[in-house]
Amino acid sequence: MLKGISESLNVLQRNQTVAPAPTAVPSSQPATTKPAPSIPTHRLASYQKWAKVTQGQHAISANQVAEQGLLKVSQLLKKLQVPLSNASLQHGLSEQQSDTAKQLQQQLAALDISYQQQPLVDHQLNLINSQRPAAKHFFQLKSVDLIGVKTRDERITVQYGNQAASALLPAHQNSQYLAKQLTHALKDIGITVQAPARDSAMLSSEHSEWQQIQAGLLMSGQGQRLPAGEARTVKVVEILSWQDPKEWRFDKPEDIKQTQAKIAKTQQKVTQQLMELRSSKQKVQQQLKRTNYQEQLHGNLDNNMAKLKELMQPTPFSAQVTSLMAQANVSRDHVSSLLKSKP
Repeated sequence: MLKGISESLNVLQRNQTVAPAPTAVPSSQPATTKPAPSIPTHRLASYQKWAKVTQGQHAISANQVAEQGLLKVSQLLKKLQVPLSNASLQHGLSEQQSDTAKQLQQQLAALDISYQQQPLVDHQLNLINSQRPAAKHFFQLKSVDLIGVKTRDERITVQYGNQAASALLPAHQNSQYLAKQLTHALKDIGITVQAPARDSAMLSSEHSEWQQIQAGLLMSGQGQRLPAGEARTVKVVEILSWQDPKEWRFDKPEDIKQTQAKIAKTQQKVTQQLMELRSSKQKVQQQLKRTNYQEQLHGNLDNNMAKLKELMQPTPFSAQVTSLMAQANVSRDHVSSLLKSKP
């Protein structure tokens, strides 16, 4: 909606020309087009204020959605702490406690906090804003090492959904060089490749791409790192951060203790983010209030100026004299006679 308003403003600010009618007879003289009058300044200012107010209202709505979502996260975290705090130090969670904890964990992982199809909180329960983008998803390929050093060049292809890319991996190159080559080749399909100090390459993608990537990548090669011939599906293994609820474990007493610490840190983070949201919402509301107040003052000023202009309409002096003579029912001759007469 904001984009549509901005486009309308751009159109209104441009001078428009009227196209000739299809039936018009072409003239031998060069046609002169009269530029259409530009939009009045006061009307353009009204549109700009309208756009600002609309943008502010959207910001408040998104803020409220994010606040309600984080409050839901906080409630689920508090519920999850109950079975963990009641767990036995020797035996861990009972079967019922374990089922309850896993259900709450699934609810946390499945939360979708978004506004107009734009996510407001990422999968690590971090608030998304201009200074803090959404966390990426990190993963590895199962049974495939793309950055292993080989004695022959190999061209590989990677595909998921409607996205596809290919990369040439030269022979006798180290993992750092191969990771850069892969990142350059796969950046158009939203995949970044990093070379870890050990194990296989670490890959990452944004959340939107991960929705399809997690089902697997369709890959083919030339017999060095991937089998030659038809492409096959390579499974991916997500590398989870401690902030992701899917990473929390409840199997052993040591796992439960670590999970309790992670929940406490997450609860503290959510509380801080709620404070940020409320402060941001208050600032936006104050800005809207000032905008509405200025618009009201501007409207009152226009009305007062119109009334003042109406009262101060210039009236010629001759018209005033004519009106006075008509009211007195006298003529020029009568006035002259009165002035010449003596007592």
